[in-house]
Amino acid sequence: MPEALREMQRRFLAGIVGDDADAEELIVDDGRVGARRRLDIYRNNYRASLTGVLADHYERLHAYLGDEQFDNIAQAYVKAHPSTTRNLRYYGEALPAFLAKHFPDDGELAELAALDWALRHAFDARDTATLNAAAVGALGDAWIEQPLLLHPSAHLLRVRFNVAALWSALDAEQEPPEPVAFASPVALLVWRSGQQPSFRSLPEAEADALAQFEAGSSFTDLSAHVIAAMGEAGAMEALAAWLGRWLADGVLILAD
Repeated sequence: MPEALREMQRRFLAGIVGDDADAEELIVDDGRVGARRRLDIYRNNYRASLTGVLADHYERLHAYLGDEQFDNIAQAYVKAHPSTTRNLRYYGEALPAFLAKHFPDDGELAELAALDWALRHAFDARDTATLNAAAVGALGDAWIEQPLLLHPSAHLLRVRFNVAALWSALDAEQEPPEPVAFASPVALLVWRSGQQPSFRSLPEAEADALAQFEAGSSFTDLSAHVIAAMGEAGAMEALAAWLGRWLADGVLILAD
């Protein structure tokens, strides 16, 4: 690409993404619509496209805030975080952190956004074979020594507010409850069940157990960890119940 054309494209993009007035020199003023007005039209279309992407990615947050407040936040985010990816599926990942920074007294906003994003990720995470009852049966005892990982769609999310109840009410198009802060963080497991993104709250012991697999522990490693924490009798009962649920939900895979 000729350098002059590359520089022209760079200047034009800077004029659309930011407020670089130099880009006006690149636009022909035909006497009907001035260069500044034309550039403003491009800017508005660019920002409207990205705020539309955010509204799609963060549907429950959008419903919670309402059109006007969500649009204000989305426009501020677009201004602070210009798109750097050709695939708009990944645009907006930093919105939860943006909300946490700018709305520290409304912590449910960032967490509701984080749950929206995790569910969207679960939907289109890569497919890979899950560890299920049939696989366990075929492998025999050999699988218990192999490192395990969470499925690419699975994610542990720790929240301080009742965002699970908020999200569920908004999803059912019901009036959401008032935000309530918990005495201590609660873990949510987000994963894809079949083709459907799902989530559920976890007891702290189960959340701690699943967190072991994020580091590639084997089931033998996990068993020792849980026995040390709960004692042998309690651990065996808990592990049996958890494993049955994990295999049915398809949240574990064998590490490569």
